[in-house]
Amino acid sequence: MPMSHLVPSARPGMGVALALAVLTIMFFQLPFYKSEAGPLFLLAKIWPVLLAPLVLYGILAISLPDRALYLVFSIYALVLTPFLSMLYLPNGLIDALASTVKTGPITYYFSAAAALALLRPSEKMLERCLLVLGALTFALMLMLWVTVPVELYQPGIAGQKMFSWESERGNFIRMPMMLGMLCLFWLAHCFAAKGRWTHGLLLLGGFVCLILIYKARLPTGVAILLGAMVIGWSLPLRLRWALGALAMVPLALVAMIQGPRLPSLLAEIFDESLFIRLRSVTAAWNWLADDPLKLLFGTGSTSTFSDYGLNDHLNYQDFWLTDIGWLGVLLEYGIIGTALIVLFHARALQLAWRVQGKDPFRRALVTYVVFEIICSTVYSVMLAPGPVVTIAAIAWWLGLRDRMGMTRDQPGLTPPVANPPSTAALPGWALGRVPRGGTD
Repeated sequence: MPMSHLVPSARPGMGVALALAVLTIMFFQLPFYKSEAGPLFLLAKIWPVLLAPLVLYGILAISLPDRALYLVFSIYALVLTPFLSMLYLPNGLIDALASTVKTGPITYYFSAAAALALLRPSEKMLERCLLVLGALTFALMLMLWVTVPVELYQPGIAGQKMFSWESERGNFIRMPMMLGMLCLFWLAHCFAAKGRWTHGLLLLGGFVCLILIYKARLPTGVAILLGAMVIGWSLPLRLRWALGALAMVPLALVAMIQGPRLPSLLAEIFDESLFIRLRSVTAAWNWLADDPLKLLFGTGSTSTFSDYGLNDHLNYQDFWLTDIGWLGVLLEYGIIGTALIVLFHARALQLAWRVQGKDPFRRALVTYVVFEIICSTVYSVMLAPGPVVTIAAIAWWLGLRDRMGMTRDQPGLTPPVANPPSTAALPGWALGRVPRGGTD
């Protein structure tokens, strides 16, 4: 059934823009792990449940690509995995259900697609919403950096507190950077396409904020690498080779000078967190390797609200499931679940790639998915799956608009007729005129 028959038409206005902004904040999970957000933090936890009508609408009324894939994984992760956690771990029913809270955003694929189908924003409105929120992320981070008292920066596990302190890094703010990263990638693609110094200056300022305030090494390094690759790939081939050869000179000098102290340098860069992760990997593998069924289906996990966690069960207090990348995913969901997760990430990348064209915003969507996939070597992709599945829904929406022949500025799904057909001239008798001197 055509989409135009499924949903009513909607004109973009302030109400649509406001609804789109609120939905974007929640779909990209900005307050999901930030208790400092107060009511928004609690709302984010139950958001998948509140959007159940939109999820049903997305499943039943819209012919989404990969619908079966997302449905199978949702059942697997939200039904089978908590059951296995009660079997293998000391989880009661409440703890087992609570452990699925982080998996709930997988349903945003359906609810985000349904929201777009109902709101029918123009591509320009959608782009502006995401990029303005991304820019506001940096503005808020700068404001907090200047105004928040030093006393609020407390020692703690990286990522668990918004205002954190570590002996190696000092004070830092762990902002939810999903839309901020998307904005940076958009700036990189704009600078690569147009070469405007304003785009380059803003991009550089964003990277400086990541280095001096955000201070998360892997996401910052991956973002800078991808930004450099986007800009470098836009250069002529000979210039790329020349710059690459030129860059090898200082790298070779640094390698010769710093080579002997490489082990101590790595220890300074990665500090104790590297060794904590290595010990966590050992504990996780030893837990999985003793039973083929664990390896095949996974064992689930415990909730952060539970008094007894995986660190207690594995007898290693520094164990964090979300810090060991794909091995953590394997422990929780097994080979079958991990294969499904790999598949829907690959499909999200493919959907975004198909519609990217030469538009910087669309290309930034692709780059963001690549960013998440690279970061998954350390951080679990299931820590916050909302952004990737939402981008998959956005890519579907953009592809649908393309097939309908919509331009960037046009809302809805039916392009206006540029030259309406002229009404055929009616004979005089049909207009009520009396013929004179023969037939009219």
